[in-house]
Amino acid sequence: MIVKKAFNMANMMHIPVLGVVENFSFLKCPDCGKEIKIFGESNIEETANLLGINLLGKLPLNPAYAEAADKGEFYSIENDYLDTAKEILERI
Repeated sequence: MIVKKAFNMANMMHIPVLGVVENFSFLKCPDCGKEIKIFGESNIEETANLLGINLLGKLPLNPAYAEAADKGEFYSIENDYLDTAKEILERI
């Protein structure tokens, strides 16, 4: 619902939407690597398809990201969760 509202607002303001990123999509167990969906199953793929926009990535809940952001060093995080976003931005 929030994604749809934000998308509609952007459209009303004539702001192009490149896609959507789902934050806190899951928590990755540091011991076994299992993805734990602490907020339940996601339907972001269906929402992106319904709106006709790209799903740019699904970011996990990760304390290292918060720590890097607090230090102003979020750019230093290496992950493959936003590879689709990177590919789309490189085409622009």
